[in-house]
Amino acid sequence: MSEQEKFIKRFHFSDNIDEVFTNGCCYWFAHILCGRFKEAQLAYDPIANHFMAQFGNRLFDITGDVTEKYNTVLWRDFDDDLERQRIIRDCINF
Repeated sequence: MSEQEKFIKRFHFSDNIDEVFTNGCCYWFAHILCGRFKEAQLAYDPIANHFMAQFGNRLFDITGDVTEKYNTVLWRDFDDDLERQRIIRDCINF
């Protein structure tokens, strides 16, 4: 089990924690991972509207390794300004 997976496992003391961090608060869990693991970078899938933490070529969210499920761009490289403003308003600063 990777260090990331061990860290994520500690959040599962609540029965609905996956729901919280996959339905509206995914940015905040990715932010937690990026704060805890300095090598992580914030990644975003614009089609799925989902944030994850990227570690090298692997992606993690509250459910664990989701590399095979998403097609992401690093958040810092997301260049659709209008969409970025909407995401910040509706998903980050909700």
